[in-house]
Amino acid sequence: MRIPSGADHNRPMTTAGSDRGQQPTLTGERVRLRPWRRDDVDAVVAACQDPELQRWTQVPVPYRREDAEGFVGGIASETWASGGALFAVEPRNGGPLLASIGLFPPSDGFSEAGYWTVAEHRGRGYTAAALCVLTDWVFGHLGLRRLELHVDPANVGSRRVAERAGFVAEGLVRQRFLHRGHPSDVLLYARLGGSGAAPGGIPSAV
Repeated sequence: MRIPSGADHNRPMTTAGSDRGQQPTLTGERVRLRPWRRDDVDAVVAACQDPELQRWTQVPVPYRREDAEGFVGGIASETWASGGALFAVEPRNGGPLLASIGLFPPSDGFSEAGYWTVAEHRGRGYTAAALCVLTDWVFGHLGLRRLELHVDPANVGSRRVAERAGFVAEGLVRQRFLHRGHPSDVLLYARLGGSGAAPGGIPSAV
């Protein structure tokens, strides 16, 4: 599972410049997606020590404090300026960091999303709820027609998140990415705009 990292060159980037305004906070029935803040650094450092998160994502290994500082600071703002978005996921009414979810800069009316979940909050439906909120924002506010997920076939947890959020597996794409220097197959999941709201309700953006 990929998350916008500022160092990914696998897709063209649509430069939106600084005219996008302020990144919104998106609120669903269970979770809130908000811009990253400097005071999230400790929570990100702790989350990214998890061997399973390191196994399935592209986070640096070993993961250091300076990596988290760059993620919540420069990378988050650069992703927004380039047309994408990185969000911290927390309970609707505030609380601990639950997950990270991101949107790659769109190209030709579609984009790709990626996510990871803090270890102690897995299996509770929070990330699927966040993906529903992000998906409705992508279709309802950004006007995209297609949203994709690229998931390792063996990553059962991420596949469940995708399916709970209404994404459909379209097939296996062989050796699509390099993961830790090795060619990696991915399952391509997608949702199309106009196919109905994702389970979890329409988000409010502030």
